[in-house]
Amino acid sequence: MKRLILILILTLSLQSWTKADDISDFEVERMSVGDSLLDLYSEDEIKENTLPYFKSKRKYYVVGIIDNLKKYDQVEIYLKSNDKSYEIKTILAGVFSDDFNKCINDKKEIVKKLDKIFINVEKMSDSKNHEADPTGNSKQNIDQYNINYPDHIRVECTKFSQQMKNDGLARNSLNIVVMSKEINDWIASGYK
Repeated sequence: MKRLILILILTLSLQSWTKADDISDFEVERMSVGDSLLDLYSEDEIKENTLPYFKSKRKYYVVGIIDNLKKYDQVEIYLKSNDKSYEIKTILAGVFSDDFNKCINDKKEIVKKLDKIFINVEKMSDSKNHEADPTGNSKQNIDQYNINYPDHIRVECTKFSQQMKNDGLARNSLNIVVMSKEINDWIASGYK
């Protein structure tokens, strides 16, 4: 029953995307790429919820939101360091799932529905090592829809290494990602 509810929630949340031709048209938990996070949270709330993903200051940072969400367990917002407008660069919304096989099955159901929505959009499917884990022990199973690539939307199951989980850096999850070129390039550069 919980699986059916998860698939229904994620599918219904994606239906507003059917007429979008730019990733900024997509809304996740009342937020879109290009919006100011200040529209929903104070500067203090943003600073208090910055995730400790990096030991040193980087060009971008990530804010984690877990309170008052309607559809997801956590939303991660990527912001540019020193940007006083707090413009959202990328959104990752996740539902935690420790059962990787269940995650894959749930993702397949969501992707079937998305395939009907994104008929004329280039789609890529892959399994790969997660970029955030330099050991290569964390995995992603991805279906990605390229909307003005490298801007894209993807559905992914992540299975993080025990070390990443023990360090509090990650949890296994089913994610919807709205990724901008800017953050895609930053990740490709090694998060520098």
